[in-house]
Amino acid sequence: MNHIAAKPASVKPAPVETEALTLMLGDRVLLDRVNLRVERGQVLAITGGAGSGKTALLGALAGRPPAGVDVAGGVRVDGHLLIAQGGRLAPRRPLALQVAEVVGHHLGLDLRTALRRMADGLDRMGVPPAARRFDLPPEQLPESLRWACLFAMAAAVGPTVLLADAPAAGLDPTVRLRLLHRLADWARADGVALILAGRPEDGVAGPADHVLALRRGRLLPPIPLRTGPLEPLEPPGAARLHACGVGMSYPLAPGPRGEARSLAVLHGVDLDLRTGETLALLGETGSAKATLARSLLCLPPPTAGAVVWMGRDLMAAVPPGAREDPDRGGLRRARRDLQPLFPDPAASFDPAMTVGAQFGLVLESLRPDIAADRRDHRIDEALEEAGLRPEAALRSPAALSIAEAAHAGLARAILSEPRVLVADEPAASLSAEERDRFLDTLMAVRDRRRLSLILATERYDEGLRDAHRGIVMLAGRVVESADAGTLRTAPLHPYSRAMLAASRGERPALEGDAPSAFGQPGGCPLRRRCPLAREFCAQAVPELEEVAPGHHVACHYWDTVAEGAAEG
Repeated sequence: MNHIAAKPASVKPAPVETEALTLMLGDRVLLDRVNLRVERGQVLAITGGAGSGKTALLGALAGRPPAGVDVAGGVRVDGHLLIAQGGRLAPRRPLALQVAEVVGHHLGLDLRTALRRMADGLDRMGVPPAARRFDLPPEQLPESLRWACLFAMAAAVGPTVLLADAPAAGLDPTVRLRLLHRLADWARADGVALILAGRPEDGVAGPADHVLALRRGRLLPPIPLRTGPLEPLEPPGAARLHACGVGMSYPLAPGPRGEARSLAVLHGVDLDLRTGETLALLGETGSAKATLARSLLCLPPPTAGAVVWMGRDLMAAVPPGAREDPDRGGLRRARRDLQPLFPDPAASFDPAMTVGAQFGLVLESLRPDIAADRRDHRIDEALEEAGLRPEAALRSPAALSIAEAAHAGLARAILSEPRVLVADEPAASLSAEERDRFLDTLMAVRDRRRLSLILATERYDEGLRDAHRGIVMLAGRVVESADAGTLRTAPLHPYSRAMLAASRGERPALEGDAPSAFGQPGGCPLRRRCPLAREFCAQAVPELEEVAPGHHVACHYWDTVAEGAAEG
């Protein structure tokens, strides 16, 4: 039996108490006889993978378990409010009406008083007055503002217990952690018992006083995350892949006078990749890390600069107008050496063909030197090396689980015996355990084959865990590059520091959201969010400068201290 108390028992009744709480879904035990106690002003995080029972647990605490879930044992929860998974607000209805309904229903207030309480809640969630649009429906609000409004609505109601299922899960890490810390601050200040449920990677543990993980029907302490490589990394060899001033622009509709227009999303990036080296491309949504990764593969070719592989400019043979079909320029010969891993591997397979049939086409195209009667053996070897049984070749892509599809994508990538893998969030769709297993397999393949690897990810700690170097990208520019150890422990750019803080569950020192690619501010792209920003930041984009051997930073004031120790 579980006996788990988030805090030693006190004299006053706790607002959340369970006694031998058991949840059953058919014959499956979701929760096994748990005794749980959460005090006022306390923040508890409950983590677990998809299907672990987090939603069922919060539903049971709220008195509304999901259909099919049977509840046994004792549950007492005082004055609760539940924020459901996905943060649902009614579509196409102005926010003001929803505030009036929710706050008015709970507190019996008129619209003006309800909106005033909502404004106070938005203050506590860090939303500036200029961003408050009570006249808009939720679908016209940025996702971060929608979540802030949900949290502010909860603060306006003032429940004794707030239950939040996967709160702010779709936001970038720096924005998500800032909101979760503000929500936890409100709960502690107002004496609200707050329970946050989410996947381990969602960051709900960051602001919590106590963290419990749902594993095999029990609430247990979480398993510590691996923070370093399984084996010491071998030093890389000579540089073989070079990017020189790589840029990418996309055409837009003509202007009012018929003038040609384009949107630049990648700005003059230089990088070198050495033999056996792992390079992490780090950045959140809109950073253009995925665009850079695909540009290095010429999928599509960049619109500026050069990509040089083993002394050969891959763009030199591409004739004008052939960028949509670069293989006509002779790039096919480089496809064998440079292979991609996609963020949605299942979608990259042809649903009408078996896995093995598609692998056969890859070998036919990239390795015609392998005889047809030897291809099946090569396919079986690749599948086993990628962590699958050879029988997977006989299956259709639809018959693969999400994790199996990711491993099959890795097997396809190594079929041609490449020298470089370029991975764009290859484990983004996997659960925490599946992702760790996949990344461990990927690193084992890398080490066994002495591959160079480029790994693009928004997960700062995960990207640097098995890397030699890292590049931090913001709005299509490199803002910091250094060895992985430096970026893990002592980054200098405020954006890198914020990503590091978010990866640790700490409060990032950035305010607001990243601007749209269509509305980038002049000067430094971070200046509207940055704690170091000065007037000069609006006048010039910072140049990438070497501040120590091998360590480059693009920030006008990287060596200054933030004024006033701004709150996240």
